[in-house]
Amino acid sequence: MSHDRGTPPADWPGLELTGVTKLTDDIYFGWLASEPNPTFWHWCTALENVPDERKVYAGCWVAAGTSAHTLVSREPLHLEPSLLWRCCSTHGFVRGGVWIPA
Repeated sequence: MSHDRGTPPADWPGLELTGVTKLTDDIYFGWLASEPNPTFWHWCTALENVPDERKVYAGCWVAAGTSAHTLVSREPLHLEPSLLWRCCSTHGFVRGGVWIPA
Protein backbone atom coordinates (compact mmCIF):
# COMPACT_ATOMS: atom_id res chain seq x y z
CA MET A 1 0.00 0.00 0.00
CA SER A 2 1.39 3.37 -1.00
CA HIS A 3 1.63 6.09 1.60
CA ASP A 4 2.95 8.84 -0.62
CA ARG A 5 1.76 12.42 -0.93
CA GLY A 6 -0.78 11.51 -3.61
CA THR A 7 -2.34 8.75 -1.50
CA PRO A 8 -4.05 10.05 1.64
CA PRO A 9 -4.96 7.40 4.22
CA ALA A 10 -8.53 6.68 3.16
CA ASP A 11 -8.43 2.93 3.78
CA TRP A 12 -5.57 2.27 6.16
CA PRO A 13 -6.43 -0.64 8.50
CA GLY A 14 -8.24 0.69 11.56
CA LEU A 15 -8.68 4.12 9.99
CA GLU A 16 -11.17 3.38 7.25
CA LEU A 17 -12.72 6.69 6.23
CA THR A 18 -15.75 7.35 4.07
CA GLY A 19 -16.45 10.49 2.12
CA VAL A 20 -12.78 11.44 1.82
CA THR A 21 -12.63 15.02 0.56
CA LYS A 22 -9.63 16.99 -0.66
CA LEU A 23 -9.45 20.52 0.74
CA THR A 24 -5.95 21.30 -0.60
CA ASP A 25 -3.13 19.22 -2.08
CA ASP A 26 -1.97 18.65 1.51
CA ILE A 27 -5.22 18.49 3.53
CA TYR A 28 -8.01 15.92 3.35
CA PHE A 29 -10.86 14.95 5.64
CA GLY A 30 -13.15 11.97 5.93
CA TRP A 31 -15.58 10.30 8.29
CA LEU A 32 -14.96 7.38 10.64
CA ALA A 33 -18.07 5.29 11.30
CA SER A 34 -17.77 5.80 15.07
CA GLU A 35 -17.24 9.60 15.07
CA PRO A 36 -19.77 12.38 14.43
CA ASN A 37 -16.98 14.84 13.53
CA PRO A 38 -14.54 14.43 10.63
CA THR A 39 -10.96 13.24 10.86
CA PHE A 40 -8.39 15.36 9.07
CA TRP A 41 -5.07 14.41 7.48
CA HIS A 42 -2.35 16.70 6.27
CA TRP A 43 0.99 16.13 4.60
CA CYS A 44 3.55 17.34 7.14
CA THR A 45 6.65 18.81 5.55
CA ALA A 46 8.40 18.67 8.95
CA LEU A 47 8.47 14.86 8.58
CA GLU A 48 9.90 14.70 5.05
CA ASN A 49 13.45 13.88 6.20
CA VAL A 50 12.44 11.56 9.05
CA PRO A 51 13.03 7.85 8.28
CA ASP A 52 9.79 5.84 7.91
CA GLU A 53 10.69 3.54 10.81
CA ARG A 54 10.56 6.56 13.15
CA LYS A 55 7.10 7.71 12.00
CA VAL A 56 3.69 6.57 13.20
CA TYR A 57 2.66 6.02 9.56
CA ALA A 58 4.81 5.61 6.48
CA GLY A 59 4.99 8.83 4.54
CA CYS A 60 4.28 12.23 6.03
CA TRP A 61 0.53 12.07 6.64
CA VAL A 62 -0.51 13.28 10.12
CA ALA A 63 -4.03 12.86 11.48
CA ALA A 64 -6.12 15.20 13.59
CA GLY A 65 -9.34 14.25 15.30
CA THR A 66 -11.92 16.95 15.78
CA SER A 67 -14.07 15.60 18.60
CA ALA A 68 -13.43 18.75 20.67
CA HIS A 69 -14.57 20.97 17.79
CA THR A 70 -18.08 22.14 17.00
CA LEU A 71 -19.52 20.74 13.79
CA VAL A 72 -21.52 23.75 12.57
CA SER A 73 -22.44 22.15 9.23
CA ARG A 74 -21.64 18.81 7.64
CA GLU A 75 -22.47 19.90 4.08
CA PRO A 76 -20.77 22.14 3.26
CA LEU A 77 -18.33 21.43 6.05
CA HIS A 78 -18.00 24.16 8.67
CA LEU A 79 -15.99 23.39 11.80
CA GLU A 80 -15.11 25.68 14.70
CA PRO A 81 -12.60 26.59 16.00
CA SER A 82 -9.58 26.44 13.69
CA LEU A 83 -7.33 23.40 13.21
CA LEU A 84 -3.66 23.54 14.15
CA TRP A 85 -0.99 20.91 13.56
CA ARG A 86 1.79 21.81 15.96
CA CYS A 87 4.29 19.59 14.12
CA CYS A 88 4.63 22.11 11.29
CA SER A 89 2.29 24.97 12.30
CA THR A 90 -0.27 24.24 9.58
CA HIS A 91 -3.21 26.30 10.81
CA GLY A 92 -6.55 27.25 9.34
CA PHE A 93 -10.33 27.13 9.35
CA VAL A 94 -12.80 25.00 7.42
CA ARG A 95 -15.81 27.08 6.48
CA GLY A 96 -18.20 26.54 3.61
CA GLY A 97 -16.26 23.40 2.66
CA VAL A 98 -13.09 25.43 2.01
CA TRP A 99 -9.74 25.52 3.82
CA ILE A 100 -8.94 29.08 4.91
CA PRO A 101 -5.34 29.51 6.14
CA ALA A 102 -5.04 31.35 9.46
